Amino acid sequence: MGRSFGTGEFLFLLKAIPSTLLLSLGALAGGAIVGFFIAILRIAPSRPLRWLATGYIGLFQGTPVLMQLFVTYYGLAVLFNIQVDAWPAVLLAFSLYSGAFLGEIWRGSIEAIPRAQWEAAACLSLSFPKQLWYASCRKRRASRSRRRSASRSS
Repeated sequence: MGRSFGTGEFLFLLKAIPSTLLLSLGALAGGAIVGFFIAILRIAPSRPLRWLATGYIGLFQGTPVLMQLFVTYYGLAVLFNIQVDAWPAVLLAFSLYSGAFLGEIWRGSIEAIPRAQWEAAACLSLSFPKQLWYASCRKRRASRSRRRSASRSS
């Protein structure tokens, strides 16, 4: 006695695909920006910055996405008297949520860089951002050359 799924529903779903893709790409781009800064804060030499990033990750990974959507849409209006349209609110909530996960993933990738590369960069008196850049670039180049040599040998 349930409702059947007909062509009208199917066409409705087809019309929603471009909006879904646009929202997904926007949230991924926003999450990448947030995640980059979270990853940098997680490995920063300053302990309060690391705590701040850890708290952010714990908050956004520990709360349901639906609650974050409600807080973004309704909470901004109530707390700060800012009325936000639905699309920017969803984009903001999804960007903050994905940024927490991407930041933690990238932090793990950065910490996987061998200590010898960090020490070599420090011996060259490079600043922390330059150490981060050159150590991670070297890691990417090395993994790319390993993949190329592995594909040639097979």
